[in-house]
Amino acid sequence: MNGDSGKGGALAVHQVNHAAGPVNINKCINKAYAGIVPLLFFLATLTYIDRSNVAFASLQFLDDLNLSTKTYGLGAGVFYLGYCVMQVPSQLAITRLGAPIWLAVLVFCWGVVAACSAAMNSKNTYIAVRFMLGVFEAGCFPGCWYELSVFFTSLELGFAYACVSSSTALSNVIGAPLAAGLLYLDGRGGLHGWQWIFIVEGSLTAVYAFVILALLPRKPARAWWLNASEKTWLQGRQDALDAKAHARDARSGRWWGCMLKWELWYLSVCYALVQWSITAVVYFNPLLVETILVGNGFGSPLPKIPNADKPWHTAKVALISAVLWVPVGITMMVALISAVLWVPVGITMMVVAWSSKKYQERNLHTTIPVFIAGACFMAVPATAHANAIAGYIILIIAATGVWAVHGPMWSWPKTFLHGEGAAVGIAIFNSVGALGGFCGPYVTGALFELRGGRQTAMFVLGAINFALGTLILFFRPAQQDEHVSSQEESDAMHAARTGGPSGAMVGGKAPEWGTAVDHPAGKSV
Repeated sequence: MNGDSGKGGALAVHQVNHAAGPVNINKCINKAYAGIVPLLFFLATLTYIDRSNVAFASLQFLDDLNLSTKTYGLGAGVFYLGYCVMQVPSQLAITRLGAPIWLAVLVFCWGVVAACSAAMNSKNTYIAVRFMLGVFEAGCFPGCWYELSVFFTSLELGFAYACVSSSTALSNVIGAPLAAGLLYLDGRGGLHGWQWIFIVEGSLTAVYAFVILALLPRKPARAWWLNASEKTWLQGRQDALDAKAHARDARSGRWWGCMLKWELWYLSVCYALVQWSITAVVYFNPLLVETILVGNGFGSPLPKIPNADKPWHTAKVALISAVLWVPVGITMMVALISAVLWVPVGITMMVVAWSSKKYQERNLHTTIPVFIAGACFMAVPATAHANAIAGYIILIIAATGVWAVHGPMWSWPKTFLHGEGAAVGIAIFNSVGALGGFCGPYVTGALFELRGGRQTAMFVLGAINFALGTLILFFRPAQQDEHVSSQEESDAMHAARTGGPSGAMVGGKAPEWGTAVDHPAGKSV
């Protein structure tokens, strides 16, 4: 966190509140959401477009570069090796330089690398550009998490990060039709369609780096969309929370202290299983479309599709692939519930996200969706054999279950880490997850080359999700950790309003921000 630590944190809050004038808490927090989340959401969207556009480009360049699906899966997975290597160094840099500068540097660099992917002409160059893309994209999601942690409490952070991470699905709603149009440019300007994908999408990302540098604030005191009173109050609150966390466990606030937390390593292994499933679906979704809708089924070798070399065919497959991502996006974004077909799915997922935040319960809110995902992955081959459309709907439900766990899982680390320890801890969490990101496409690609391997790949994904659900079900970090954390947040919040100790507890728990006890509607401080 930015700001003072120790006793000075709470004292500064008391002085700021008296000097700065009244602050409407609800309005201030909502302005913080509106000022930060859209910028990070679009940043994360570009990240995933540049990361996963290789799935659509592969519809053409596998033949152009004479690559096998196994090599394709290896290259897709190598991305996560570079991603893993740079996680911790990137987070150490962001704590020193601040999110605006460091994220802008990363965004520009990976945009350039993504655009240069159009020049790859062999297996080695393919693997090299994927590795370098991973190196520069490594700091994106942990960096977004760090920026949000500077402005929000753990309760507020879960919802904010769920909004940002929904881009992992929604990017494909945008990316698929964009890729379809660019694939159709095959032959224009002497370039293949897949080259147009990399050039156009990479260039857009590089330009966005300057938007991040100009508009993203480093800390509440520099937020241009807050007035003076709101800046001082929000900065003071975050300083107080950091001081409280430091007093409770100073070691967890140091970059090396997080490595001693068993909870972090356990949760990181679980996230690796999440990433295994996510990356397998992301990188092989277009090939699964061919298998389910226009191929020969899961039991035969990967089919050679008639007219597969025609631009209109690859564009069509890319567009059909986009269907998968609409309901997954609804998992975490209320706005997309307007898609009538997916209203039941959207309502169910929003209830899960709301319930997890309200009751501060994460185990069941993670376990149930991944158990459903596991069952659906295993059911895809048989269902697709009976009815192709039904098989793809089952795949949609499976993907929805996997994506549903982002909010609960990413909000867990902040309950036992803080400060620089939280920044490095979330990098470790994401790094271990990246190992699953490597295994997902590599193992799936290898299985796709075997007779019956695509069916086996679905069974493997099902087993991965059942294992994940079981591990999360029995994940029990020390109960006092989260309870104490919530109480200390309440104490700090009370100190920010009154300068005195807090006694406002509801049923033995600290009130949530936004409740009548915490700050009644329209209440100012």
